[in-house]
Amino acid sequence: MKTAHLDRLFTILMLSLGLYVTVAAYNYDLYRDTVPGPGFFPAIAGLLMTVLSAAILVRDLSGRMRMSGEIGLPVIGGIAGVTAAVIGFVYVTPLTGMGIAAGVAMAIIGYLTEEPDRKGGRFPLKLVGLCIGTVAACHVLFGMIIRVPLITGPLGF
Repeated sequence: MKTAHLDRLFTILMLSLGLYVTVAAYNYDLYRDTVPGPGFFPAIAGLLMTVLSAAILVRDLSGRMRMSGEIGLPVIGGIAGVTAAVIGFVYVTPLTGMGIAAGVAMAIIGYLTEEPDRKGGRFPLKLVGLCIGTVAACHVLFGMIIRVPLITGPLGF
């Protein structure tokens, strides 16, 4: 498939998803008392997704910076791997908790999206450290400070 067609299709899908998330977020409270409610972050994410997708679509349709070329099999394999990691995260989260599932998904996605010549050496250690640090920071920020109810597993996070 040509890159330009796939780019346009994906941009339209992301624009539609952004609009859907933005509209759906307003069914939840944007604020509860003085703190952000459950619809606050989805509303921001949906708006950003909509605006950025619209900008990419306008750029493509105007003819400026149109993508060219074909998509190779290794790239399609990487996309399939990232998609599988996200789907796995959704199904594994209730069993292991959000922290462990997110950390594993981040490590898989990080490894799949890194350039092949940079995967050696200390890269796996740096990636695991980054994933653990990100999960810990998100647990503290969202679970302890903002008190968003997170899905917890047998280890408590």
